[in-house]
Amino acid sequence: MKPNVVKEGVKFGVICGLIAILIMYGTWAAGMETFTSVGFWSTFVPYMIVIILIGGLALRKQNGGILAFSDGLKFSFLSYVIAAVIGALGTYILYNLIDPELTQKSMQIAIPKTRAMMEKFGAKDEDIAKAIRDMEAEGAKGTGIKKILLGTGLGLVWDFVKALLITLIIRKEEKFSE
Repeated sequence: MKPNVVKEGVKFGVICGLIAILIMYGTWAAGMETFTSVGFWSTFVPYMIVIILIGGLALRKQNGGILAFSDGLKFSFLSYVIAAVIGALGTYILYNLIDPELTQKSMQIAIPKTRAMMEKFGAKDEDIAKAIRDMEAEGAKGTGIKKILLGTGLGLVWDFVKALLITLIIRKEEKFSE
C-alpha cells in the first residue's frame, strides 16, 4: 500500500511545530536571558531538518524504496508549512495573550547585545545609534499579527529551499530498463 504523502507531511509538520513551541515556551519560562539567547540560536539548530529527513527516508522505505521528487517535495515542504503555522499561532499567543510586554522585554536585552556586537565589528557611532533607534521603534510596535505573518512568510521562503535540499536527499526515482 502506497503511503499517504500529505498525511505523513502533516504528521511530521505537527511534530516539528510542537517541538518549536516547546522550545519557545520552555525558554520563556526559564527567563528572559535564556529566551533571547536560545531563541536566537535555535534558528541555527537544524532539528527540523533532521526530523523531516528521517521522516522522508521512512516514507521512501514505506513506498518500497522509491520516492518521486514531487512526492518528496510535497512531503517536506508541507511539513515546514504545518510547523510554521503552529509556530506562528504559538508566537501570537505568547506575545499577545500570555506576555504582552515580551517584545519590550526582549528589546531591553537585545539592544545592549546589538550595541556590543556592532562596537566589536568597528561600526561607526552614528550607525550604532541609528540601529538602536530602529530597534526601539520596532519594539514599541509590539509583535502583532502582521509582523508574525510577515516573518512566517519570509521564513517559508527559506523553508522551501531547505525542503528542496531535503528532497534531493530522500528522493529515489524508479529506474526503467531499456
